[in-house]
Amino acid sequence: MEDQNADATLNLIEHVKAGKAVVMAAPPGDGLKYERVLNALRSRIADGTYPSGMMLPSQSQLVAEFDVSRPTVIEALRLLRQEGLIESQTGRGSFVRGKVPLLNLERAYPGQRLLDLAESESSAELLQAGIIVAPTRVTALLELPTGSKAFLRQYVLSDEDGPVELVSAWFPIDLVTGTKLTSPEPMDEGIRRHLYGRKRLRLDYAMERTLARSATADEAHALKMSAGAPVLNLVVTGHDADGKALQLVDAVLPGDRHELRDAYPLT
Repeated sequence: MEDQNADATLNLIEHVKAGKAVVMAAPPGDGLKYERVLNALRSRIADGTYPSGMMLPSQSQLVAEFDVSRPTVIEALRLLRQEGLIESQTGRGSFVRGKVPLLNLERAYPGQRLLDLAESESSAELLQAGIIVAPTRVTALLELPTGSKAFLRQYVLSDEDGPVELVSAWFPIDLVTGTKLTSPEPMDEGIRRHLYGRKRLRLDYAMERTLARSATADEAHALKMSAGAPVLNLVVTGHDADGKALQLVDAVLPGDRHELRDAYPLT
């Protein structure tokens, strides 16, 4: 073995003298040892061998199990913490963190739902579809002159217990030309998809606002609730890549039929 090492050293010296590039290869089976520990622990967490809340084996136990040095184990644990898979408590050890709820991993934004909603698939009752003088808030959000007319498509969504949502979709008048937005029939696709398919208009991003207020008389009548009852008001504007507002959806939701919910990791 010593002769082999000596020969390797002489070969390296000769390569350096000759000005040749030298690639140092790790001995077989060596590699990055912390990756072996990291991958094993990560796999055990993923398959439930180490369930949420369980304390991992101690550093000494991991050193013995994987036949590596303590710094190697420490590095593997550091990377697991960085990935959010474990947390370390001084004087106690490392514990598997609880999994972030699926709600957060597949997060759905309420405004995006409104932009992608197909009326034909949601028990929608169309109340009106036509050109009217837009309220000041609508003209401001659509960047139209005060007092301008806009196109309004308004419908109510219901379930077995009654109305759950009053949706008012507003558009600049020139935008609805050549679309089905003026049709009295339920739309068979969402606003975003329809605008792109008919006008090649692409919504690049949305601005979403949520506020709590009292229902107006008209809203209360449409939603079959008491006038002045609490509602959640979700307002979302769809913008193109240049920042121009192309449409606005104003949804009113009875406060006793809805809740705001989210899930996120605490670090």
